[in-house]
Amino acid sequence: MKTEFQTPLKSFALLSLSNLLLQVYGGVYRIYLIRHLGAEPFGLMGMIFPFYRLLVIIITMGLPTAIVRLIAIEQVKNNQAWILRIKKKACYLVTTSALIISLLLFVFSESIGSFLYNDLRTGLILKYFALAITLNSLCLVYRGYFHGLNRIAPLVFSEIAETLGETVFVLLSLFTPLLANNVEASTQLLAKGFLLGEGTCLLALFIYDQIIVRPKLTTSKGPSLRGRKLSGLVKSSLPLMAQQLILSLSKIADSVLLPKLLKEGGLTPSLIAKELGEYWGMATPLIFLPLILFSPLSTLILPATAKATMEKNLSLFFKKIRSMLGFSLLYSLGISLLLLSYGKPLSLVLYKTTSALRYLPFLLPALPFMIMNNLLIPVAEGLGKQGFLLRATLILILIKTGISAAFVPLPTFGLAGAAWGVTISQALFFCLLFKETVFSKVSTSKWFLLFHPKYMSPYKLRNCLIQLFKI
Repeated sequence: MKTEFQTPLKSFALLSLSNLLLQVYGGVYRIYLIRHLGAEPFGLMGMIFPFYRLLVIIITMGLPTAIVRLIAIEQVKNNQAWILRIKKKACYLVTTSALIISLLLFVFSESIGSFLYNDLRTGLILKYFALAITLNSLCLVYRGYFHGLNRIAPLVFSEIAETLGETVFVLLSLFTPLLANNVEASTQLLAKGFLLGEGTCLLALFIYDQIIVRPKLTTSKGPSLRGRKLSGLVKSSLPLMAQQLILSLSKIADSVLLPKLLKEGGLTPSLIAKELGEYWGMATPLIFLPLILFSPLSTLILPATAKATMEKNLSLFFKKIRSMLGFSLLYSLGISLLLLSYGKPLSLVLYKTTSALRYLPFLLPALPFMIMNNLLIPVAEGLGKQGFLLRATLILILIKTGISAAFVPLPTFGLAGAAWGVTISQALFFCLLFKETVFSKVSTSKWFLLFHPKYMSPYKLRNCLIQLFKI
């Protein structure tokens, strides 16, 4: 009997369609704002956002990801009482931590901004991010709760609500006189929109839980089985928090280190923000755009892995994972060739400039590895390999930061050195993930890398070579 993913096909279709529409809408929205506001406000937001993510990771302590796996396991046991109880305790714990850190950040925002970024304009923006921390942290807990229950509709609903809440406010305020050639006012507008989007997202998740999900869980409670206590859940989530913390520290290192390294190359603060805006706001989104197709799969893989582990059916599960990896490799290579061939007209249509193209040759080699890592990370999380992810992430960050520190100050490289760091670190990360998951003891070793042995027999290879030489 074939292994099925825990989420039915309609959930994947819903995730794919909504993700595609939101990515297209978000891309058009970003391009429109860059044309009207310039790249500098996005450069300032890009500098601050990694620090904000670091604080969110500290607050949530890896609980959202740990909750997904454990709720998926308890759902198989029909232990609804534990699910409701652990969600409530997690929300209380996260809210308490968030309020304390939010207050400290709000009070000391100007000092933190001057110390980290050497730019006084970041102080007021950090105040808006301080107000958003509690909202975003609770959103992550609710999403982990719904994700573990395989409730896809609230995830989609909240993403739509967040996007609309942010973009509608910003677009309605875009043509006020204060924004004309005013970088500070433009950045504050983006920060206000982000805050409103987080509030709208949390409201949507809370309403959906209270009206639809919670009543069903309450009425369908099975026997109250003994599940993991909150202290045990926090303990199991600490490696996940450490991994996310390392990734966030890496992004902070980029947001703090890259401006300083560029300054060593003789660039002014305004030119640094412009270059970072082109790198983070123009070139990087072109690379992340092809991930649209695989983001829904990543969402479904973690609970599916946990279910396959409980049902002791990992061998068939890994066959599907290998098929996905093979398809993702071919897909990413095709997209890379298209971006190399049509990057210039695409950049002119999107941004009315080709300044982002200078980074594409250095970022495109990372695309296949980024897509396959996007599939393998939830597999490793579903298998409970948090310790491995922590060690592998640490190695990845050290290599990426080292390459950036070595090459970014050189005028010949600049931010192209940072792009090389991304590519090399993603390739190494894939090798480690591939060995730990696909080639692990729980999988079968009958496959040759991503290909089934029936395609690797001597007879098949001989026929392929004959056809190749005929061509």
